[in-house]
Amino acid sequence: MPIPACFCAIHSAEDAVAAFISSAKEYGYDDARMTKIKDHVAKATVSLLAQKISGILRIGRYQVAVALNPKTQALAARYIADGQTHCNEALTKLPHFHDEQEKILPDFYDELANMFGDVTELKTAVRIGQEARATVFYASRTGYPTGLDEPNEPLARECHLTLGLIWAAIDTKQNGAEKIPLIELALQTANIVIAELKRR
Repeated sequence: MPIPACFCAIHSAEDAVAAFISSAKEYGYDDARMTKIKDHVAKATVSLLAQKISGILRIGRYQVAVALNPKTQALAARYIADGQTHCNEALTKLPHFHDEQEKILPDFYDELANMFGDVTELKTAVRIGQEARATVFYASRTGYPTGLDEPNEPLARECHLTLGLIWAAIDTKQNGAEKIPLIELALQTANIVIAELKRR
């Protein structure tokens, strides 16, 4: 049943974006105040950034792996830092993005654009994400929708995205007034991308 599965997965991810932004606004992240949760461009941007951050953490320098600790019933993370493997409670405040001088970056817009080759391709990726919902669900002049041709990979991606955003929303609440650098960086980067997309 690819259409219902896609419908549920994509809507879950959209609701997770809204939950994450709402939580960040509630706990005083200034850049979250600039992001409107009813804005489809903003939602598509945050969704894309969350996917890319997840990929960077999983495949990049940290090689993060997350699993449920059966003893504590809490998420545990295994990651690499300073050449050593560490295991801790899975918290979004553990990883940071650094420049070549090991200073924490204020955003990772340049790194994100480079992942796509250039800013034009980045904008195209956000627009595709924004329009994917309508393409998958709604009939057009050419006929009825059929869902995704190969749904397994996109469905898994949407589920990982949803869980990651919910994790970030919960962490934001649990840290209260203490700001999480990774979340600040992601929100600042999202605002830069959204401004680029809306610039004529």
